[in-house]
Amino acid sequence: MFMQDFAKLTTEFALVMPRSRPVIPAPVIGGIVAGTMVESENGWANVETLRVGDKVHTLDGGLARILGLDRRTLAPEAEVSLIHVPGGRYDACSDLLLVPGQHLLIATLDAANLGTAPYVLVPAIALTSDADVRRSFPDHKIEVITPLFGDEEIVFANSGVLLHCPSIVDGAGRYPDASFFPRLDAAQARAFLLRRAARLAA
Repeated sequence: MFMQDFAKLTTEFALVMPRSRPVIPAPVIGGIVAGTMVESENGWANVETLRVGDKVHTLDGGLARILGLDRRTLAPEAEVSLIHVPGGRYDACSDLLLVPGQHLLIATLDAANLGTAPYVLVPAIALTSDADVRRSFPDHKIEVITPLFGDEEIVFANSGVLLHCPSIVDGAGRYPDASFFPRLDAAQARAFLLRRAARLAA
């Protein structure tokens, strides 16, 4: 009886109260949003145009062959929040959309608490600690593509953004058990990025 009354009250309340748009992380752990430019052996290309067998430039200076491509679609009705990075931030030459769980490789600038690691992986969601980075709610379907390589790789996107891509053994949506790069969780990454920004501004 009580539950029926409560349900009725909740329904009536929902009809008269304005609903704020919920912030729901994208249901894809990683991957590169369609429209992102990736540096291939034939020049810059939209990630969605890449094919298995194509080669792309990687951080270690070599060309890595794509062994697989995981493709997923994010629907606008899910009110998915992506991360919008404006051009000029994090070495992006133009605006960039990122899945919240996609990892970027960021220079540590010799941060004392990170040891000798020159770079660290941070999830895109942590970039929202930057006032210039905001959440974005697409109004159309978004394709997310994850290139898979023989080993984990760091690829160049929109000129200077460094994006992590998994090996075909690890697969899309998983992180390697023993990654070559140290990885921070969202809270650690936010704290690191705030300290880094303060050092750059000093």
